[in-house]
Amino acid sequence: MIRTEIQLEVPADSALRLAIRRKAEAFFREKNIIPPVSYNDLSDYADELMLINGWGGKSKAFVMVCCGNAIWQPYVSSVPFNRRILLLPQCMSNSKLCRAEHDELGLLCSACNNCSISGLLHTAEKHGYITLVTEGTTITSRLIEEGKADAVIGVSCMEVLEKMYDSVTKYAVPGIGVPLHQAGCVDTTTDLEWVKEELLRYNDHDGQQLLNMNYLRNKTSTFFTREQLSLLMGVATNSTEQLIRDYLLIGGKRIRPLLTILTYEACSKKHSSSDLSRLALAIECFHKASLIHDDIEDDDPVRYGQETLHSKYGIPVAINAGDLLIGEGYRLIAETNLDPSIIHRCIHAAADGHRLLATGQGMELMALRNREILTIDQTLTVFDYKAATAFKVALLLGAIAGEADQETLLLLEKFSFNMGVAYQIMDDMQDFTGPAGEISPGKSSVYLSLLMEYLGAEDQVLFQGAYYSSDINKIKQFTDQYGIGDQAQKLLDKFLEQTRTCLKEFKNPALKLALHEMVGKIFRDYI
Repeated sequence: MIRTEIQLEVPADSALRLAIRRKAEAFFREKNIIPPVSYNDLSDYADELMLINGWGGKSKAFVMVCCGNAIWQPYVSSVPFNRRILLLPQCMSNSKLCRAEHDELGLLCSACNNCSISGLLHTAEKHGYITLVTEGTTITSRLIEEGKADAVIGVSCMEVLEKMYDSVTKYAVPGIGVPLHQAGCVDTTTDLEWVKEELLRYNDHDGQQLLNMNYLRNKTSTFFTREQLSLLMGVATNSTEQLIRDYLLIGGKRIRPLLTILTYEACSKKHSSSDLSRLALAIECFHKASLIHDDIEDDDPVRYGQETLHSKYGIPVAINAGDLLIGEGYRLIAETNLDPSIIHRCIHAAADGHRLLATGQGMELMALRNREILTIDQTLTVFDYKAATAFKVALLLGAIAGEADQETLLLLEKFSFNMGVAYQIMDDMQDFTGPAGEISPGKSSVYLSLLMEYLGAEDQVLFQGAYYSSDINKIKQFTDQYGIGDQAQKLLDKFLEQTRTCLKEFKNPALKLALHEMVGKIFRDYI
């Protein structure tokens, strides 16, 4: 969590180290800060504490570590021990007496008691921790990204704590860092009582319980079984009803129902599995209907590695199946046991989403019909109506059903807009720079719209000829010539920054951290 322009020193005086820790903890008990916080904010908090207490500038790196720990402590302490990682460095071993072996994960402690590692491992493993004794951050980062742990307590030198800060912040993983006294990479020491204090700190009654994304993903999958569909939608009585049930069970990551479950779990104080399962299934019905209609309009032959419905059964059957899914979605919302006013608001949110989705799709279809390339403003509007609206409806349904306050609902709309547009820009960048150079006439593309902003009249004619003849090489020549890749990256950066700014405003810790984690995993190569 430190940057190299700050002296990476740990105070030699143990009394001063303890005083800084306790002062930081007391300071943030009054602040009520919801993590994660940016590096700049952390630096500002450290400066404020140092000014108040008269600590010297050489202590700033250590003060920043203690500030970060104090902010995260309530959240780390709410995570069960078996969902935490203890990360220790190999350099804490006794280089002359250590009998441990090593494998690809790091040091395999032999419990010879010749150093402090075995005692810490014994304490942590007794309480169910995942433990690692390794140098570097690769393994820990991988475990975090894979969702194997919900909190990290790490002992390391200041340099490694700095590297870990970026990964932990990106995925909003609660973390505590205990610095080594020195960075010599051999026979290092740390404050053992501090480590044990953090290891054993647990409080599941402080109101800071977080959402476990693995749990939410597993919960989402339980709603999509044949038995569950029969329970919620009734037993299929004809071939069309069977067709849509089969289609609901194939393919996809079920991101949208996951979002609905996420906001409901974060906002609701009276959970109803029956209502939640209907809302999650409704969102998936709407999504699958849009895919069926999209595939028809784009004449795509394959979806989820299988024939699309219209390719297999013909366009009339596919249109009808999509229409039935939309009807089922609204029926599922109406059949919840929610208050009628909440049902009304859920239906309104879904209907508004359908209206925007059809409008955005219509803009693309009319552009194809008229052989036009949309302007950048029009393309961003399409991204908003199609991608951002899909996120928005999924998030709002769970939040409305969970009786979230108006401020949270407005923030979710703002978040959905920025993240949805960023997602579609990223998708365009990956498609366009991929080996196939996927560009299809009539499909909105930020690359093409940006290019049209820069081309002169003569080049526009040449470019449009290349576009409608699908001359990918010629199109890429133009985009390279005008630096369109850099312009697209700047646009993505703008919307990602707006997404992060929006996340800072959330007051619900569980919701804020879960959305942070989701953004980190979706955009991990870009933030």
